Amino acid sequence: MTSLRSCRSASYFLHISGGFQVISGIVINLINGGQPYFTYSAALTLFLATTDSTILSTSLPTIVSELKASQDQYTWVAVAYMLTQTAGQPLYGKFSDLIGRKVVLYTSMFIFCIGSLLSGASKSITWLILSRALSGVGGGGIVSSVWTITSEIVPVHKRAHWSQALSLTWASSAIAGPLLGGLFCNNSGSIVDWRWSFYMNLPICLVAFIVLLISTRTVNLDRNHDTSWRELAIKFDFVGLFVFMSGTSFIIVGFSFVTLKGWTAPTTLSLIIGGALLLALGAVYEVRTSREALFPPQLFKDISCVAILIVVFLHSFCFTTGTFYIAIYFQAVDGMSPFTAGIASLPYSLGSTLVSIPAAWFMGFWQIKRGNMSGQKWISFGGLIIGAVGFGLMITLDERSSSSIKLLFPLVTGIGLGLLLHAPYQVFMRALQSKDVAIGTSAFFLMRFTGATIGLSLAGTVFNIRLDNTLPSGYAGNSRTIDLATVRSITPPQLRDEVLNAISRSIQTIWTLCSPFLGLAVLVSPSLLIPTIR
Repeated sequence: MTSLRSCRSASYFLHISGGFQVISGIVINLINGGQPYFTYSAALTLFLATTDSTILSTSLPTIVSELKASQDQYTWVAVAYMLTQTAGQPLYGKFSDLIGRKVVLYTSMFIFCIGSLLSGASKSITWLILSRALSGVGGGGIVSSVWTITSEIVPVHKRAHWSQALSLTWASSAIAGPLLGGLFCNNSGSIVDWRWSFYMNLPICLVAFIVLLISTRTVNLDRNHDTSWRELAIKFDFVGLFVFMSGTSFIIVGFSFVTLKGWTAPTTLSLIIGGALLLALGAVYEVRTSREALFPPQLFKDISCVAILIVVFLHSFCFTTGTFYIAIYFQAVDGMSPFTAGIASLPYSLGSTLVSIPAAWFMGFWQIKRGNMSGQKWISFGGLIIGAVGFGLMITLDERSSSSIKLLFPLVTGIGLGLLLHAPYQVFMRALQSKDVAIGTSAFFLMRFTGATIGLSLAGTVFNIRLDNTLPSGYAGNSRTIDLATVRSITPPQLRDEVLNAISRSIQTIWTLCSPFLGLAVLVSPSLLIPTIR
């Protein structure tokens, strides 16, 4: 009977998540007046790749508990996907020039499916981490390919509308991911359990592949005949890519060592400082290299583009961190089930999605009326301020907060972050030349994914350090051994309350980190530094 109810619940929610795609497809078709099949399949593939980065936000405590993993490994399950998703961004555009946009997209979908299959079949935490890393390779290619293809086949005057609609799909995944992950975790031990968070990608990817194959059969998306493999080997900035990813990886690994060895340990310091130096050297190298840099050369000459990339990095840092740790707050502190925690997180995720719709309409209307992108500029500015205030309010959330406060403060934060889902990409793409669309798209998502990856890694470190310092002396565990899924069962009640207080205070520290980061983004916001782009 339990198994039957689980299957019915899973089927019901798959209809809900499918509804997100129908809505997204309808929005895109209403805006663009056609190309429905490509619209639905592109939205569906993008939905899969982006949902996979948030689906673990509610299910991780259950997965980690079942696979008997430590809290350090907990973070790596999510970071592994984002790190490999980030690493390939500069190459996807180049590969698509060499072998064609469709080939890169279809190959990425295949790799994503293999990674999903292996993730669902994982028998250990190491197996899961490696499988998630493989999925990230495919997921990154899907995201880059979908945005590049739509940027090329859609007329210039309609690109803003398409980016708005695809951003809506991206936002929908922030809603569906935590809910799907929570739903499947509610059914642990039955036919449908957390493993179906990954297995469900296989049939959906197959449908999307068939529709894409049909809908793009008459669209010319072949390779760029002016580019060759020899030219790639000679001109592509492999050194810059290696330095950039090495620096990022050093910092992430260094953060993971903080809870094991402390901030002052030689290994920790050498990794974090070495990673920062590598990134700094990489930036200098990118400006001076004679090879084709990871970022289009004019980006460094255009203050608007530089400001956008900084804002995108900080926005993604805070948005991804918020998605994961709001769910942990409701599960560990409030004792909610994974699915209920996903429902409780809706003010944050749904708020960001719903506000993005009128924001997209306003930007399109204002751009037609004024003939420039000042609307995108002010939407970005307002979103950053509201998001910073929202995270500031969330610092007050603890185990005694009222239900209304738990609803209102994440909603304010989500609204602020949702305003940033469309505008930066539109301004960024308008600043690029047509020949730089592919590499520019890769550069944009390189910064977005890097922000998410470093954000989640740093948040995990901050959480673990704070938890180690606040757990009561009567509790035998620490941040590496605590099982967040079973905190509510700790006895005696007084010790349980002290542990809950330690967890809520540790999560408050993360919001204390996010709020000033968005405040920093305000200082470099397009509203302050970017001239009006026509």
